[in-house]
Amino acid sequence: MKVKDIMTNNVICVNLDTEISEIAKILTEKRIHGVPVVKNEKVVGIITETDFFVGNKHSLYLPSFIEFIKDFKISQKAPLTKKLEFHSIMKSKAEDIMTKRCVSVDPDMEIEDLPHVFKEEGFHTLPVIDKEGNLCGIVTLSDIISLINLQP
Repeated sequence: MKVKDIMTNNVICVNLDTEISEIAKILTEKRIHGVPVVKNEKVVGIITETDFFVGNKHSLYLPSFIEFIKDFKISQKAPLTKKLEFHSIMKSKAEDIMTKRCVSVDPDMEIEDLPHVFKEEGFHTLPVIDKEGNLCGIVTLSDIISLINLQP
């Protein structure tokens, strides 16, 4: 069995300038763990749930946003520094938080090799890239786990 046999073909993806609020909405509403970031149909990065929680050069750190919401609800008057931080977060784009080192797999890779890739790379979501370098699918650790149900 090949990756193309278990991958999701209709991939939800975002562009470099997609706002993080939209990305958070996509991840939440679609109940997915990550989305590829594309430019001209080529994968240039990936955003997973983890990217919302790690600090980066743009100081986007979701727990800060959560803290702002909590403070605002408690006091109804958030400090100016919190308001500025909130606006900075809301203006952030996909390119600000995406992981640029995006590991991908070939659609013709044997699925027996996938667990090794997931384990070695530490990712749970991998874009599937065709020979032309175009995004053609996505495969997740959940796709591998779901194969257990197919065993007799």
